[in-house]
Amino acid sequence: MSDPWFGDLYLESTADLLTPRLSSLEAEVISRALRLRPGERVLDVACGHGRHLAALEGRGLGLFGIDLDRGYLRRAGPGSLVRADQRRLPFGAAFDAAWSWYSSLFVFDDPDNEKALAEVARVLLPRGRLLVQHANPLRLEREPEARAARDLPGGGRVEESSLFDPATGVETLSRVVTRGDRVLAGAARLRYYRPTEWERIAARGGLRLRELVSTAAGGPVPFSERSLDLIAVLEKPT
Repeated sequence: MSDPWFGDLYLESTADLLTPRLSSLEAEVISRALRLRPGERVLDVACGHGRHLAALEGRGLGLFGIDLDRGYLRRAGPGSLVRADQRRLPFGAAFDAAWSWYSSLFVFDDPDNEKALAEVARVLLPRGRLLVQHANPLRLEREPEARAARDLPGGGRVEESSLFDPATGVETLSRVVTRGDRVLAGAARLRYYRPTEWERIAARGGLRLRELVSTAAGGPVPFSERSLDLIAVLEKPT
């Protein structure tokens, strides 16, 4: 994405958290949930600075990534990288699998979210798989409001707040990073779909829901109400 939230603000506020170890753990979840096999062509939708692509290097996969942020793409690698909007992908049906991590697919209103999902489905081959990860809305319902602040390595501070609306499934986040005289600030509205919504939204995108899982060390585990995240694994019918 290319906006105040997913640009320098997001990178500077999370760089120390998105470690190679975390990226490797998440890439293993992606690989196992999608059952990736050598020789397959796979697409990272809204790849950011390519940390999952880097973690999947060396597995014999054809790696591709798209993002709108030029700065992220300059940092990203390996793989074939293209600047593009997920609602208008510059590909035909060419991919065995695709994934979108951290709500990156669903940053719009519901009609455009469904358009983004359908567009990814369009570029999948028959029986192609798609993984979409976002926060667990059932967990957020119990604690819909949060605030946090922490010091950043090398100086600086990040402060953030979030408010989840169970009626709409939308979390509104705001974040400020301060480093000396430099201040970065932005907000985002991220849509999290409940387990009961996923079959409907999958069907509208031309996909079918295969399973719901969540992140754990070593690979995906069955989704539960208390899971930190929700991962929908979808398949394109033949």
